[in-house]
Amino acid sequence: MKPVITPLHQLFVAKVTGVDLGRPIDESTQRAIERAMDEYAVCVLPGQHLEDEELIAFSRLYGPLETALDIARKSGAASRKRRIAYSEIFDISNLDENGGIRGEQDVRTALRVATQLWHTDLAFLQGSAKWSMLHAKAIPPAGGDTEFADTRAAYDALTDAMKTRLEGLFAEHSYWHATAKRGGYVPTEDERRSYPPARHKLVRRHPGSGRNALYVASYASHIIGMPVEEGQALLAELIEFATQPQFVYRHTWQVGDLVIWDNRCTMHRATPFAATDHVRDMRRTTIIDKAQEVLVG
Repeated sequence: MKPVITPLHQLFVAKVTGVDLGRPIDESTQRAIERAMDEYAVCVLPGQHLEDEELIAFSRLYGPLETALDIARKSGAASRKRRIAYSEIFDISNLDENGGIRGEQDVRTALRVATQLWHTDLAFLQGSAKWSMLHAKAIPPAGGDTEFADTRAAYDALTDAMKTRLEGLFAEHSYWHATAKRGGYVPTEDERRSYPPARHKLVRRHPGSGRNALYVASYASHIIGMPVEEGQALLAELIEFATQPQFVYRHTWQVGDLVIWDNRCTMHRATPFAATDHVRDMRRTTIIDKAQEVLVG
């Protein structure tokens, strides 16, 4: 059976059915999903009750994976015991290494709160993220949705004057900038040095569609060559513009959902839930955007 693609939003996002990722997929199905991602940027595949090994195997069809262990080393957390055995899986949950719900004072709770800001995965690395895949293993009874914003459509809607203003501009992205904005965890100097900032163009051409997209979000601390306050004001203006309701899709999770999004032309954020009362067990793989590793500002 061929994948069935059903649009979920007037600008982007599609549901993909007729695919069982618990089994190896053929090249035709693989390419159909890739074409859907190029067009829609976010794809929802419901009813995918996958083991971690199956999620990893599917993800690897589309490129090399960033590992949670690499990120942990850079952020000073490599010594922490992991709940999930596979380093290719990012533990996007409110659970500790023993499977219990984390308390409000847990450092990782503060870092998780930063995901409620609009962001793109791995923007703080020069080799940033191509796609992310998030799989729902357990969800709370209310809240914990994920919102996505279409930054291609947002760029298209900018005035010609703003498009001209953005030409050739680079922003600096820092891992720690987003946590600081929420008043969260304050890194040590060693941790700051372990994550040197990355530089990315404010407008990038999306290779799959050939369309321009804004590349902004909470990791962007300032614009290179612009007074800090002026650059931060421009970044805030662009984020506010790109997250207007007409550019946003909100996904309400069901167990077994697999949502894939293209970080090169979307932003996303988590929404709150009663995180000290209910389990939210989500597992993410992240495909590295190899083309960005060689870019410098």
